[in-house]
This record gives sequence, structure tokens and C-alpha cells, in this order.
Amino acid sequence: MPDLSVFSESYAEARGKFIDAARGAGATVYEYRHPSLKGPAGEALCLDVAVAGPENAERMLVAGSGTHGIEGYPGSAAQTAWLLGGGTQRLPKRTAMVFLHAHNPWGFAHQARGTEENVDLNRNFVDHAKPYPPNPGYAELHPILTPAEWNEASIAAIFRGLDDYRQKVGEKAFSTAFNGGQYSHPDGIYFGGQREQWANYAFREAVAKHVAHAKRAAIIDFHTGIGPWREHIYLCFHPQGSPARERARAWWGERAVNLAGVTHKALADYRGVLIDAFAAALPKADVTAIVVEFGTLKREEVQRANLSGRWLRYHGAQNPALARKVHTDFCEAFYPTDPAWRTAALEQSQEILDRGIAGIGA
Repeated sequence: MPDLSVFSESYAEARGKFIDAARGAGATVYEYRHPSLKGPAGEALCLDVAVAGPENAERMLVAGSGTHGIEGYPGSAAQTAWLLGGGTQRLPKRTAMVFLHAHNPWGFAHQARGTEENVDLNRNFVDHAKPYPPNPGYAELHPILTPAEWNEASIAAIFRGLDDYRQKVGEKAFSTAFNGGQYSHPDGIYFGGQREQWANYAFREAVAKHVAHAKRAAIIDFHTGIGPWREHIYLCFHPQGSPARERARAWWGERAVNLAGVTHKALADYRGVLIDAFAAALPKADVTAIVVEFGTLKREEVQRANLSGRWLRYHGAQNPALARKVHTDFCEAFYPTDPAWRTAALEQSQEILDRGIAGIGA
């Protein structure tokens, strides 16, 4: 039975546990601190980096948490548990583990999905000097997705509108319109931003400083929400037949590349995602990148939770009592309190990390 005390109820608590575990395991810890923003209790907001193993290692596995802030809590627990569980003693020669704790510390600390500017960090890694990728489908959906009232009637109206749009355009076009990323509506969902976020900058700085020298590099970006309850799924975006895709298959098995368990009927054409930015930053390395999602609720329930997070940001102050309940439900959708769920996420994450280390170190 894993020790569930690695889970936390606040960003500050999670950060403290992670840093203590990293230093206790002999890892070197670096801090990338936001120059001005603070957390809810006035705490510093940081991307923290822990390097376990030789800092000049030719082979480096990076594991990140908190790209979507609220989802950072399980990812942080996974990172801390590996450090406390003697993971550093299992490192192959010339191999290092690099943990990036809290890619989006503002969202982590405020228990929100996006950054301080309502930006989905996982859509922000685009070239902001060029015209933004258009998403005309989202423009059609935006009025449906953004009610000022949050009640069962308004929620039902949202899903009727989504169903109508899906029927009209098909599952693939619907998915791209809904969650592929949009750059036109700052108060909408999956907003990619209209400038580079500080969290984007900090991530790329950390990769450049700690990983750029590696000949073989891999990243696991931990998320929650997609997939069956108490199970995990992989998202691998490397092209069919590519060496990177074959490495993912060899390290984590066939399900790493076959979308087993994915609750989306068709994946969106995503824009500006973090793992692509990781690969772009390491043009001379053999790069392997995957997303791991620990499943929580059914797809429509996760969609409802994501939409409720937007309502909380823009309308929650008008009804504090309702906002408290909606916030509790939102957190539960991405960070379940169920001990069985937390146990499963912890057990699975440790195997995923160990298999990644064994793969890149072979």
C-alpha cells in the first residue's frame, strides 16, 4: 500500500514536500521564481527543477507536473513518491532524472486549470510573432460555452448545443473546434493566449539549462481527466513508424501508442503543446515524448468540470455559495479525494517512471 501522505492540499504544501524529498534523495534543486505574482497566501510561485543523477548525463528523462494547474497535485505526488522511494538508486549509468515541478504554478496554487491570464499553457507554445492558428469552429461554440448562470438548465443547454454542433461537423472537427486550442476569445476555454506566458518562458529556460546537452532525452507530462476511473492512458503524438514512436512502444508497451482507454472518439488537432516545445528545444537529441493521463470521470463530466472552471473565474464572485460548491466539484474532477484513486495513480506513476528510466538508460 503506497504512502498517500505524498498528496497535498495546497501548492505550498506540495512544493515543500517535493523539495524536501529531492534534497533528501541527493538531487540538486533549482528554482525559477515568478518575478511578481504570489499564491493565495502570499507564497512564491515557482517552477522547481530537481536533477537526480549526473547533471551532465547523456541520457535524461524529464517528468513534469502541473501544466494544467489543478492537475499538478497528483503529478507532484508521483514525483515526490519516486524520490522518497529510492528512485535515484535505480538510475542507470550516464542517466539522470529531471523533475519539473509545477509548470503552471499560478494555476496549481489557485486550483485552476489555466494561468493567471486564463491561458491554457498547453496551447501557448506557438510562435507569437506570427498570425495565430485560426479555429473558426470555436468561434461558433463560444456563445454556447459561456453562460453567465451556472445551473442544471444552463448546463443542459451547453450540451445540447455541443451535440448539435457535433452532429453537424463530425467528431473530429468537433473535437478540434472544442478543445484543439483557440486564440480569439480570451475569456473562453482552451485559450492559447495572445502572448508568451511566464510559465512558457520558465519551462523553456529550464529545458535549455538542464537538458540541452543530452544526446537522448525524453519527457513524461503528467495530467489527469482523460481515461477510465483509476486507470491511466498514454497520448503519443510522434508520427507512425518514427523512431520516437517505436521507442515509446518499446519502453511502455503497445498501449503507449494505440490510444487504449482514450475516451475521446477523435483527438483534436492540438496546437502549441508543451511536449512539442520540448522536442523543438532539443534539435540535436533523440527525443521521446508522451503525455500520461490518470482517468477520473466520464468525458462529459470532465467537460462540465472544465466549463465550470471558466464560470468560476468570470462569474463565480456573483454567487459565493454556489462558487464554493462548484469549486469543490471542479477539484474533485481533476484531483479526486478517493483513496483508491490516489493509490492507483501513485502505483501506476511509479511504474511509468521506472520504465521510462530503464528505457532511456538502456
